[in-house]
Amino acid sequence: MCLQRALKYQASILLLFVMLTGCDPTEQTTFDPALSSQIQPHDPQLSAIYDRSCKTCHTLEGTGAPLTGDSQGWQVRMDKGMDALLDSVINGSGGMPPFGMCMDCDVDEFEALITFMAAPAIPATSAE
Repeated sequence: MCLQRALKYQASILLLFVMLTGCDPTEQTTFDPALSSQIQPHDPQLSAIYDRSCKTCHTLEGTGAPLTGDSQGWQVRMDKGMDALLDSVINGSGGMPPFGMCMDCDVDEFEALITFMAAPAIPATSAE
């Protein structure tokens, strides 16, 4: 009888743990801010724009900008939709300067940059 009670207690604890932590292990990982400075758009033109206009704020903690590759940090913004994000970039919002400091960028480039920065970071490997 005591063994059954102990097993039920352990099963209850395990169930509570699963419910509190979730089942998706990727949701439990913490983003490493060092990854932000290690990733770069593959497209050379987009990469050049990113280097001159985005990288300064989106790779440094404490700027208030969501870090490149931190998909969880971007999620609140992405939930608002691309139109809202584009409006923030074009008109400025909070610490985001108008046009994101890229006066010659078009909407397609802004959208590509947002999509790149909001995607989960995949660290470069030595084979790349």
